[in-house]
Amino acid sequence: MLALPITDTEVRESMQTSARVATAVSFRGHGLASAGFLASVGLLLLTVVEMRRAFFFPMSDYLKLGGPSPVLYFDPRHLPLLAIGGLGAWMSYRGLRGLGEDLRSRGGDLSRLVRLLGVALLGLLIVDLFIYRGVPASRIVAAGKTGVGQAIPMELFSGWLRPLGEGINYMALVWHATILGILIGALFLTLVASFLKRWIGGRGFKSHLAGSLLALGHPFCSCCAAPVGASLFRRGASLGSTLAFVVSSPMLNITSLILAASLLPLDFALLRIIGGLAVGVLVTYLVSVIAAGWVGKTTASSAPNKAVELSSRVLDGFSRWFRFEVFLEGKAVDSPGALIAAWLGMAWRLGRVVVPVLFVGSVVASAMVMALPSPTNGVPGIIAAAAFGTLLMVPTWTEIPIALSLLREGLAGPAAALLITLPAVSVPCLVIVGAGTASYRAAALLGAFVFGVGALAGVWFAAF
Repeated sequence: MLALPITDTEVRESMQTSARVATAVSFRGHGLASAGFLASVGLLLLTVVEMRRAFFFPMSDYLKLGGPSPVLYFDPRHLPLLAIGGLGAWMSYRGLRGLGEDLRSRGGDLSRLVRLLGVALLGLLIVDLFIYRGVPASRIVAAGKTGVGQAIPMELFSGWLRPLGEGINYMALVWHATILGILIGALFLTLVASFLKRWIGGRGFKSHLAGSLLALGHPFCSCCAAPVGASLFRRGASLGSTLAFVVSSPMLNITSLILAASLLPLDFALLRIIGGLAVGVLVTYLVSVIAAGWVGKTTASSAPNKAVELSSRVLDGFSRWFRFEVFLEGKAVDSPGALIAAWLGMAWRLGRVVVPVLFVGSVVASAMVMALPSPTNGVPGIIAAAAFGTLLMVPTWTEIPIALSLLREGLAGPAAALLITLPAVSVPCLVIVGAGTASYRAAALLGAFVFGVGALAGVWFAAF
C-alpha cells in the first residue's frame, strides 16, 4: 500500500495546531504558576502579620521582642511557614520567567494575566493591611482603651538623645506598615496606577474625590501614605487626588473612624470624623487649586541670588531620588514574571529612599517638638498643640489616646487641635510629598492649612 504524499498545506496546518496546543499549555502553565506565586505570597504575608499581631497561638507561647509594646512575636512554628512561602514564591517566579520567555517567542499576549496578577497582589496586600490594623482595633474596642506604644526603653535616651530614641521607637512600631506601604506603592508605580489613571488623573473635583475614596481602605499613618501618594503622582495622578489620598488615608480610613466613634466622647468623635472629611477632601482640594500652577514649574528671579540657587539645587537633587518611574523606562512589563521582577525591584528602590527619610524626619520632628511649650487651654497652648501635631509623626490611631489623656486633664482645646493635625501630616510626610510632586511650596501650603484648621478647632472647643 502506497503512502500518500504530505502536502505543504497539511504541514503548515500541523505546525499551527502544534503551536496552538503549545501556546494553550503555556497559558495554563502561567495560570498555575501565578496561582502558586499568589498562594506563597499570601502565606508569607499572613505569617509576617501573625508575627506582628499574635493571633494564631496562645499568647504564652510567643517570644516577645520589644517592650513594653512588643514589635514582634516569635514562635518556632513560624519558621516552616516562612520557608514554605519563600520557597514556593521563588519556584513559582522561576517558572513564570521561563514560561514567559517561551510564550513571547511564540507571539503570545499575556497582558490580561499580568493585570489579573497585579490586582490579585494588591488585594493580598490590602487584606494583610486590614488584618494588621483590624486585630489591634478589635482588641482596643474590647478593652475600651488604647495607649501610645513604646517599643524600646526610652529612659536610655535622655536629654539631647531623646529625639534619636523617638525616631528608633517610631520605626520599630511602624516597620510592618512601612513595608506594606512600600510594597503597595511599588505596585502602583509598576502597574496598578495605569488602571486608576482614568479616575485619579483628572483635575476636577470628581478626580479629587476619587483620591479620598481610594484611601478609605488604606489605614496608613501620614508617613506611610506619603510614598504611596508620591508613587501615584509619578504615574499620572493629579496633584489634587494625590494630596487627597495622602491626607485621607490616615484621616478617613475605616478603622480609625470606628475607633474614634468607639472611644472618644460624642462631640470629639464628631470632630474627628467631620474634621477628617473637611481636611481630607476640602482642604486638600483648596490646596491643589491654589498650587496647581506650582507643580513642575520654576519661578524666574529678577536678580540672581546664590542662596536661592543653592537651595533650589539641593531640593531638586533631593526630588530626583523620588523619580522612581525612571527604573521602568525601557522595561516591558508584559508577563507575570516581568511584573514580579519589576515590582520587587521598584520596592527595593522605593524602600532605600523612604526608610531613611522617615527615620531622619522622625528624629528632626521630635527635636522640633521638644522646643515647643507645654499645651494649655489658652490660645498660645492651642497654637503650640496644633504646631506639635503638624510637625510630629505618629502611628495610626495614636491621636486618640493622646487626645483622651489631654481631656482627662481638662485640656479640651489642645485635644481638639491634635485630633485634626496629628494624623493628617508630619514633617517627613510633607518632605516626601514635596519631593514626589516636585513642589515643596504645595507641601508647605498643605501643612499650613492643616495647622490652621487644627488651631481653629482647638479654639472653638476651648471656648465652648
